[in-house]
Amino acid sequence: MSYQAYSDFTAQNANIQTLMAMLSDLDNSQDSAVRVIPIVVFMAFSIEAYINSVGARVIPYWDELERLAWKKKVGILHQSVGKQANWGEGDLQFASSVFTLRDKLAHGKAERVVGPVFSTYDEAFAHRQTNRLEPKWWGTLNKTWALKAKGQFTDLMKYLAILHNLHESDHLLLATGGMIHDDES
Repeated sequence: MSYQAYSDFTAQNANIQTLMAMLSDLDNSQDSAVRVIPIVVFMAFSIEAYINSVGARVIPYWDELERLAWKKKVGILHQSVGKQANWGEGDLQFASSVFTLRDKLAHGKAERVVGPVFSTYDEAFAHRQTNRLEPKWWGTLNKTWALKAKGQFTDLMKYLAILHNLHESDHLLLATGGMIHDDES
């Protein structure tokens, strides 16, 4: 007889653990968009990984759908239970906002940001030297956003779980595992 341990590792769990570690570290770091960017990215990774985790468990042909855009996959998860995704409010609106930020970071093109008008070159130059000109969305990436997003993220994960009769903490499941034994050895 022989025995072999196994683990069903999930990217979902690795992403969520990484996200939660970054959110914890945020308390001890400077409040800056640069500190929040990785949180946005891993939040998007975690959302999509969980969408795929749920889909793989509840839709037999999920492998054929996995390469679709995240939003299409959420629509399919809703259709499979006879519901329609409401993108205009609540949990799905939050998901859209996270992916909008992620897309700006991943696919962003130069954005011209103009400062206030001054009557002299020297005033405009002095303003530019002491003020960063950044797009409005960049200014939203701060600790306040991240801490609020943490709660919204948890609510979104619960929503997706409950949609398919999974436990509300399903997104926190660690890798499952066990032992395989072969009676022929």
